Amino acid sequence: MAAVAALLDEATVWVGERGYEQWPLPFPEEEIVAAIERGEVYVAELDGATVATVTLLRDDPMYWPDKPSDGVYVHKLAVSRACAGQRIGQAIVEWADRTAAAAGRGFLRLDCLRDNPGIRSYYERLGFEHRGDLVVNGRDMSIYERRVHTSRD
Repeated sequence: MAAVAALLDEATVWVGERGYEQWPLPFPEEEIVAAIERGEVYVAELDGATVATVTLLRDDPMYWPDKPSDGVYVHKLAVSRACAGQRIGQAIVEWADRTAAAAGRGFLRLDCLRDNPGIRSYYERLGFEHRGDLVVNGRDMSIYERRVHTSRD
C-alpha cells in the first residue's frame, strides 16, 4: 500500500508542478486499501522495486454511465519519475489490453484532465480516441477509449 501511495503522490506533485491538479495529496490511504482489497490495484516491479501502479475497473459509471459491460477502465496509472522514458506506462497499457481481451472485453477506457495536453497526447499516441468531455466533481475531464487488440490484430 505504501508503494502505491508514494507513486500516486509523486505523480500528483509532478503534474502539479506543471500546473494541473491530478489527485488529492496525500492520496487517501483508505481508497487505496479498499481498491487493493477489491483486487483492482496492480503494480509493476523493476529489479525488485515497485516502479508503477494502475487500477483496473470492470465498470465506471461515474465517467461512462451509458456504456455496457464491454470494457476495462484504466485508472490511476502512475510511473516513478526515476523510470520516466522507459515506456513502462505503455507496457502497462498493453498488459491491460491483454487482460481485457482475456476477460472478453472489447475496449480499454480511461479519463484524464481535459486541459492537460501532455497526458491527452500521450494516450492518443497509445491509440486511444477522444470520446467526449464532461465535468465530474467540478473537474473538466476528457474520456478516451480504444478497441482491445485481439490475437487476430
